[in-house]
Amino acid sequence: MKESSHFITPMHKLFALLLASCSYFTILAQSITAEPASFYGLGEMSSKGHGIFDGLGKNSINVFDSTVLNHYNPATYNRLSKGATLYTVSIHSRQSWYSNATTQQFAATPMVEQFTLGFKISKQMGLSFGLRPFSARGYEISQTQFTGQDSIRYNYTGNGAIQDLYLGYSFGIIEKPKTKFAIGANASYLFGTLVNERSSVLLTGATSAGGIERNSLIMRAFHTEIGTYFTQQLGKNHAFSLSAVYQPELRLGGTYQRELYSSATIGVPNSYDTVLFSSQAFSAQLAQSTQFGFSYAWKLPKYKRQTRELHPQLQLFASYSLFGSLSQNQNILTGFDQKDYNRMSFGLQYQPEFKVIENIATLKPLEKLTYRVGYYQQTLPYTNSGIQYEEQGLTIGFGLPLLAQVSLSSLNVGLTFGQRSIPNGIWKEQFIGARVSIILAPSNFEKWFRKRQLD
Repeated sequence: MKESSHFITPMHKLFALLLASCSYFTILAQSITAEPASFYGLGEMSSKGHGIFDGLGKNSINVFDSTVLNHYNPATYNRLSKGATLYTVSIHSRQSWYSNATTQQFAATPMVEQFTLGFKISKQMGLSFGLRPFSARGYEISQTQFTGQDSIRYNYTGNGAIQDLYLGYSFGIIEKPKTKFAIGANASYLFGTLVNERSSVLLTGATSAGGIERNSLIMRAFHTEIGTYFTQQLGKNHAFSLSAVYQPELRLGGTYQRELYSSATIGVPNSYDTVLFSSQAFSAQLAQSTQFGFSYAWKLPKYKRQTRELHPQLQLFASYSLFGSLSQNQNILTGFDQKDYNRMSFGLQYQPEFKVIENIATLKPLEKLTYRVGYYQQTLPYTNSGIQYEEQGLTIGFGLPLLAQVSLSSLNVGLTFGQRSIPNGIWKEQFIGARVSIILAPSNFEKWFRKRQLD
């Protein structure tokens, strides 16, 4: 007699954790970027990432193996190890220094960014689901103007985020020892609210009267993306892979809400008098996007160090991405439309020992690490006087396996040293970004998916 497959208690806990995370992100997803240009469109869309991908120059769709849950390429879910459920939590922080011809400003933003889970459901199939960021808005700018007798302070702030709740599936069409080819897809539900607010406050000793205008964009939409990869082993020590991801045109629907208030005490919301409150349907479309990736793995000659033998591996990554433009169907919001933009990424990864789990007992601390370096350059969808912003960055990172119970768990850190600017030189941002991603998996002694057979 055979007993059917079932989830044991740890898996139930993960589902409960996912539901709790969805509620947490829905309630607390506020300013998770400090980019003034996030005023435009749907906010900052290029800050998404992972500790591994950030360290490799923002390569993403072409980075995958049994230890990485890559939700940027849904075809890769079937590459996960059988019985090893992976889930990922990421934390991101960015410190930015802004400057133009007259002023300088510093801003920092830490945040919890994503929760994703994936597992292999058969030899050829994989599944993943979770919550990840789609776009974010966050900025704060103040200006004080002297009117002759009094001063007026103008405050411009933005906050909010659009979250992506997704479910993904992959299927291996070719599963041979040296050749593998798979396709996959993610189906997503996008939701969230983006807010732009401006206020003016009269600065006198007797009063703080002023007014507030708040514009809110409440978005809801369904979203899909399709991915594929092909890997080919060349002899015993060489292999390459080709990857691609396609995102069809995305139609966005929602509500645009405008509020206007006046108050004798601007800092006390209960004292506000409503001047205007309006709500209307809003729709926009995000054009199709395509991404292409390449990777090459070379198992270097093994060598002995004292009483142990090491098996080093070197991997090269390169990718090109073309992201679609954003446009509204009615001319309701000023500065909403965005241009298409592109990114080129290059990365290198070195492992002194790629058979870490098998040889953990003999390895020195630095031999357990994975070392990463990369470079990228891209245009951005924002424009100033018709000129697009540009960004470039140098990245470094490392991966540390968490092998207390012999599992695929790891801690991955990616650092980005970058610069954003406009070719005419009127504005520049220099930033340091740090992203920490924790990949958790059960140990080899805990199988979360079991098939039992009774004699």
